[in-house]
Amino acid sequence: MESLKDDTKGQWIALSGLVISLIIISLALLANQAVVAGFYSSNAALELPKENIRELNLQTRENARIAMDISREINASSNQSISTAYASIFDSCSSQMRYIYALHGETIDVTLANMTYNNSSSSGLVWANISFQDAKTNYVSAPEIIEVIK
Repeated sequence: MESLKDDTKGQWIALSGLVISLIIISLALLANQAVVAGFYSSNAALELPKENIRELNLQTRENARIAMDISREINASSNQSISTAYASIFDSCSSQMRYIYALHGETIDVTLANMTYNNSSSSGLVWANISFQDAKTNYVSAPEIIEVIK
């Protein structure tokens, strides 16, 4: 009987088995956390309204070109300068876009920062500040440089 008390080989085997099982459990928990973190980050990427932001940028570029054409026509038929006519038309388009996006629960702000126009080549550059906000996303592009060519 005395030899069973002194023989501790079985205790070491049981202890090492316990340690190995705890290591396996902790590795499984770490792997689970990595999967959950990957899920949340990919879910956030899916919820980003990138199509709405892309649409806003494209619509702003299109409005900039249309406003330039209209302001050229106004300049040819009246004494109003191209920059003055362009600013009022751009602001009008911006307020209409703001109303349309508000119907979808989104807040946008498109403002004219600067504008240059070259009479000889009928081209110009427009600097526009674009911001987009919805319940989860805040996007700001300041300034967005738009080349306007006839």
